[in-house]
Amino acid sequence: MDRTQHSDDKILDAAQTALLDLGIRNTTLAEVARRAGVSRMTLYRRYPDIDALLTEVLGRQLIRVVRRNAGLAEVPEAHRTARDLLVTGTVEVVRAFHTDLLMHKMLDSDAEFLLPYLVREFGGLQNYALDLLSVRLDQGHEDGSIQTGSVALQARTVLLTAQSFVVSARAAGPVPVDRLLDELRQLLDAYLRPEKASRESLSG
Repeated sequence: MDRTQHSDDKILDAAQTALLDLGIRNTTLAEVARRAGVSRMTLYRRYPDIDALLTEVLGRQLIRVVRRNAGLAEVPEAHRTARDLLVTGTVEVVRAFHTDLLMHKMLDSDAEFLLPYLVREFGGLQNYALDLLSVRLDQGHEDGSIQTGSVALQARTVLLTAQSFVVSARAAGPVPVDRLLDELRQLLDAYLRPEKASRESLSG
């Protein structure tokens, strides 16, 4: 890691702790500079405003959650199809978001900050997730565990579904998260399962 990268990480780490301690409304570039031990001018040269910095912090953390929980190192085998790996990985990522401290903070007090992730064109996090999903979908088409179709469309459908189970889960009221995740697992599996296998499952 070069010195610039180390400095960037130090700034992003300081901004993340400020977010967790103070929330978005009370986190300022001056506070982040103080915690990171850098001058305010250093931050102003890199980030036009606090929103740009916090957007980068959030994106970095969300990508970390995906990497840690998507089961990227696992490969399809005879007893573990690509569909199973995709569904399980997606559910585990959603579960991890529900326990992530930064995501909790956002949903509790600053949910409006997440709005651009939901209504604007996909950004870095979503495109990263789409790439991972596309790999699994290609594997699933190859091993026959996922119905044939457009990889781009299937990846977006899975992503939008998973995203709603992260951001909108609280709208479900008192339903336990584990129950919702069981439903998500069934929903994704049914959507991705080849038509013939789905019919055989129903008839059996």
